[in-house]
Amino acid sequence: MSDPAAGTPTGDKLQFDHAEQAAPGGATCAFCKQPILASYYEMNGKVACERCRGQILATWNRGSPSARFAKALGLGAAAAALGAGLYFGIEALTGYEFGLVAIVVGLLVGSAVRKGSNGRGGWRYQALAMFLTYSAVVATDSSLIARELTKQLRAPADSVASPDSTPQKGSERPAPLAIAVGLAVLVALAYAAPIMIGVSSPLHLVIAGFALYEAWKLNRGVTLTVTGPYHATAPG
Repeated sequence: MSDPAAGTPTGDKLQFDHAEQAAPGGATCAFCKQPILASYYEMNGKVACERCRGQILATWNRGSPSARFAKALGLGAAAAALGAGLYFGIEALTGYEFGLVAIVVGLLVGSAVRKGSNGRGGWRYQALAMFLTYSAVVATDSSLIARELTKQLRAPADSVASPDSTPQKGSERPAPLAIAVGLAVLVALAYAAPIMIGVSSPLHLVIAGFALYEAWKLNRGVTLTVTGPYHATAPG
């Protein structure tokens, strides 16, 4: 959320997880912490001054549903790429593969998608966050499988190939349909890679499940309920 002036609510402060009881006298705004002198509103059980109410509603209703989803998709995809890059960076620096990085990826993607949805959440954003998190896990797992297959296929190929062998001329190129089918099969195998690895290593599957859960949990739906205005009474 934007913060155009001091004392106004920001995106980090727009949380409605815990309700606060409004005090009849001497109440303060739960967002800007300023005393309420005239009237106030209740937003999901929290006391809000008129200024914060207007700014929160403006941010809540900013953009169309398709624009919010596109923003969540862009931020979530960037977070997924960052998480996959973090995994490969740690592996390059240490030489070890840490599966727990997947949970960090779930947190990054879930937070990014929630930011793109203006904090609304809901099943669409939960599904998006889980898909992007799983795609990041797929990118890391499929790369591991590709490297292992390359190592296994390279040795027989080197032993069979002769130095004076030359490629045959006039070989036919594969048809576009065959290329499309081949790419579809590769994508399907890549998305099945985490499950295939999880069969032999259940811990890997459990870690991936935790990552998906974090992405799902961070994008639970939030309903904004506003009541008021109420007149603040002077403290006795």
